[in-house]
Amino acid sequence: MAFLLFQPASAQQQPSAVLEYMGTLTPARLAEVAPRIDGLLLKINFTAGQLVKQGDLLFEFGSRDKELSVALAQAHLKQAEAQLRLAEVKLRNAETLRTRNVASEMQFIEAEAQRDISAARVEEARANVALADLALDQMKLYAPITGIISRSLVNEGAYITKEVREQSRLATIAQLDPIHVVGRAPASAYFQRGEIVTTIEQAAEQREFGLILPTGDAYPHKGRFVAGAYEFDPETQTVEVTVEFPNPNLLLRPGLDVTLQSSIREP
Repeated sequence: MAFLLFQPASAQQQPSAVLEYMGTLTPARLAEVAPRIDGLLLKINFTAGQLVKQGDLLFEFGSRDKELSVALAQAHLKQAEAQLRLAEVKLRNAETLRTRNVASEMQFIEAEAQRDISAARVEEARANVALADLALDQMKLYAPITGIISRSLVNEGAYITKEVREQSRLATIAQLDPIHVVGRAPASAYFQRGEIVTTIEQAAEQREFGLILPTGDAYPHKGRFVAGAYEFDPETQTVEVTVEFPNPNLLLRPGLDVTLQSSIREP
């Protein structure tokens, strides 16, 4: 796939010339926090616009029934393990009796089969414990990425059902450091710099990007090309380029219109 970028095409266009075109800030990543199972929402541990870090606890659901399910599964596992120990004792006895010609081969085979059945039941019980633990863990929802979180789309005390799980989310997290600028380069710029660049790496090496804020001030960090479109928008006659900028102070926010500057990187 080729990306439409821009290379000076005439002597009148100096190699260090800067092209300017409009762009809009967008999150580098968006992550949705969605409920996984039915449950009563007990606690929301954030406020709208808060910076949350990956792994932070966001939502807590009522978990008493899941805790009881874990205890029940663990009890069944202990029972299965006890039955396995008993089956192993019986198998050893059957083997001893067989070597003394007191028990038949069939009795030994039956004891061996009972041991295998008990072992399988232990594995099944362990799997059930793992499933119960997983269901309990899902009663707490954590931030999948670091970023600014939206307001909660549900309130404490709401009971989340299967229908709600399938149709909605609980919150959205936007990663803002780094942040992306989607620039809209006009066709005139393309014909001024008429080179087609075939890889993102090539584009990143050849281009340098700056940013002008709505105040007219230059943003202090340089950008890095990360993506480009392969076609023009038929309505606006522009082509999109996506540039990534550091945003350590979270000054830049999604939706803001800025001026993107594109120049050829000095050798």
